Amino acid sequence: MQQSEGFQRIRSGYRGFVFPVSALFLAWYLLCLVAATTAPALMRHPVAGPLNVAWLLALLQFASTFLITWLYGRHARAKRDRAALGLRWDTQDRLR
Repeated sequence: MQQSEGFQRIRSGYRGFVFPVSALFLAWYLLCLVAATTAPALMRHPVAGPLNVAWLLALLQFASTFLITWLYGRHARAKRDRAALGLRWDTQDRLR
């Protein structure tokens, strides 16, 4: 089944979404860490009231995590779930 064209399409669709998004998120996370260690004055800069750049970046990390989760679910429903269900039915038909 792993060699079938349908499975390979599902797998490449998964990789096509997960790898770039994971790389972007990791780069974003590392940028925040590097900024915190190399530019503490920038991170202390106030944005609004007691909210400074460090807090803003930390809150954006949480927001981006939720955004990525929502995008992943949307992508899975739109692209892979139907194809995976069709592949499941084909597999079950072959086993009968």
